[in-house]
Amino acid sequence: ARSIARNAGVSQEALSQHVTRHGLHLAHPAELKLSKFLLRFPEVLSRVVSDLLLHTLCDYLYELTTTFTEFYDQCYCIEKDKATGKILKVNMDRLLLCEATSHVIAACFHILGIEAVDKM
Repeated sequence: ARSIARNAGVSQEALSQHVTRHGLHLAHPAELKLSKFLLRFPEVLSRVVSDLLLHTLCDYLYELTTTFTEFYDQCYCIEKDKATGKILKVNMDRLLLCEATSHVIAACFHILGIEAVDKM
C-alpha cells in the first residue's frame, strides 16, 4: 500500500496538504467499503482490550487486507500511459485511503509484535 504513493512521487506532506485543503471525497463503493472498515479500528481495539483476545485483531487485520485488495483491484490510484509508463493522473483521495490502510496495518502489526516492512 505504501509503494503506491512512492511510485506516484507523492509525499506524506503532499497528502496531508491535500486533505487539509480539499477534504476527502469518496464515491466508488469499494472506496466507501474500505473507509467504513478503517473506521471500525477503534472499536476492534476496544474489544481486544476488553476481552484480551488477540484473535479479534487478527480477524480484523485479515478482513482489512481482503477489503484493501478489493479496493485496489477496482479503483485505480495512479493512471499511467500504457506505452510510456508516464503517470497521467494521480487520485489523491485514493492515495489517502492507501496511507490510512497502511497505518492501521502497521498499528495492528505493532500490537501483535510483528515488524512491518516498507518495501518488499
